[in-house]
Amino acid sequence: MVQKGRKLAKNILLLQSIIAIICTFLYAFFLGKNEGISALYGGLICIIPSAVFALLAFRYTGASKIKLVVRSFNKGNKLKFLVTIFLFVLVYRWQSLQPLPLIVTYVVTLVAQWPIIIFLNRVVR
Repeated sequence: MVQKGRKLAKNILLLQSIIAIICTFLYAFFLGKNEGISALYGGLICIIPSAVFALLAFRYTGASKIKLVVRSFNKGNKLKFLVTIFLFVLVYRWQSLQPLPLIVTYVVTLVAQWPIIIFLNRVVR
């Protein structure tokens, strides 16, 4: 079961990365370099904390370690939230940043995880 969870998390991160890259190229192509870079940061702000969560959430396996599994999920969730805040603060320190492409790409990449999960669960069965 944990292997399935790890594989699902890896596939979600991969597909979210593809979505973020597509958004980055669209912004860069249609609106310019600064907008493309801002979109890239938005995607990274979504993907990096999700990867941190996945690493912590699927760290332990087995029914005998259920307390460790629950603890690692909680720790992963908290760390994901803190890393997200830290990354937003970090990227907003640059003056050439365009907020709209950053936020739009972040939200699109974040919201995309739900259809990706539903799709992958149907395909993997």
